[in-house]
Amino acid sequence: MSEPRIPRNKFPWFPTINYELCISDLTCVNFCPHNVFDWDKETGRPVVARPDDCVPGCDSCAQLCHEKAISFPSQEEFRQAMRRLRAEVALKK
Repeated sequence: MSEPRIPRNKFPWFPTINYELCISDLTCVNFCPHNVFDWDKETGRPVVARPDDCVPGCDSCAQLCHEKAISFPSQEEFRQAMRRLRAEVALKK
């Protein structure tokens, strides 16, 4: 019997941009193959436009960011959230 799927929009995995550190060099926008980021012309900054398109576990954009302005939940935060989500799904059975 397979484990029930947790909808992607429930996964707590997506980038957060620290705008105090961000130099708006477009690295994240140009790199992400899943189109998670957009460029906000009004603010001149990248934005996380499609967080649910981020692949859980991928943090390549954060590693490429020269200013370390992108962060993700810690692995422990992610594990705890997934345990909670699995328990919620199990209760619905």
